[in-house]
Amino acid sequence: MSLTRDEAWKIILAVPSAENRLWFNQPSGFLHDRFLAKVHHKEEAVTLQVGSMEMRDMMLEAEPKLFYITDHYRKFPFVLIHLKALSRKVLQEILTGRARQLAEMPPPKRAKKTGKRKTAAAKKPGKKRAK
Repeated sequence: MSLTRDEAWKIILAVPSAENRLWFNQPSGFLHDRFLAKVHHKEEAVTLQVGSMEMRDMMLEAEPKLFYITDHYRKFPFVLIHLKALSRKVLQEILTGRARQLAEMPPPKRAKKTGKRKTAAAKKPGKKRAK
């Protein structure tokens, strides 16, 4: 009962309406314009955002062999799910539950665009663009 990184990624993308997007420069599954899950780039785990810190803490306490966090996630409502303790069915159930929660949420608010965009040349002081 364990999943490979590739198997976990395929299960994430198999969630109906899931999209593959970059999030912090890492391939991630999004649903309804919200982060769903990703295969962690360093840990042998799936990263899952949960509804609240309280939910995260309950999950950590209820299933410590399945869920854990690193210091990086200490202040955020995320859990890491051990791939070695994860079956296809369990990951599908977890993602289905989270997908239901995301579907019930209002669409995320987008920042208004000001029309001012930084170009690559504008980000490098002292460099002039070729004409």
